[in-house]
Amino acid sequence: MSLFDHLWLIVAIFGLGAVTAITRSFFLLTPAAFEFSPLIQRALRYAPTCAIMAVIAPSILMQNHAVDFSWHNKALIATLIASAVFVWKQNLMLMIAVGMAVFTVLRLYTSI
Repeated sequence: MSLFDHLWLIVAIFGLGAVTAITRSFFLLTPAAFEFSPLIQRALRYAPTCAIMAVIAPSILMQNHAVDFSWHNKALIATLIASAVFVWKQNLMLMIAVGMAVFTVLRLYTSI
């Protein structure tokens, strides 16, 4: 590694450390009476769902390193069927069971 590479690595480490320290200490440094506006509070309720979708969506929508909305995408078909079951029955455990069962059947018994 050259001197420039070492310098860049040191700057990156300190920069990431500073960003981490600032974002982690944000809630400790704000006054006790600090409150977000109602609009921001309402928007923050969706943050966990958005984070989970950001992790799960690529594995459902991408097949062979490309977005696949076709009927050959077994994970997408299982997700759509599981979502329909959830809308119909409002039961999370049933949705998970149906989704996993449909995906397993499609994966094992079809040559799509």
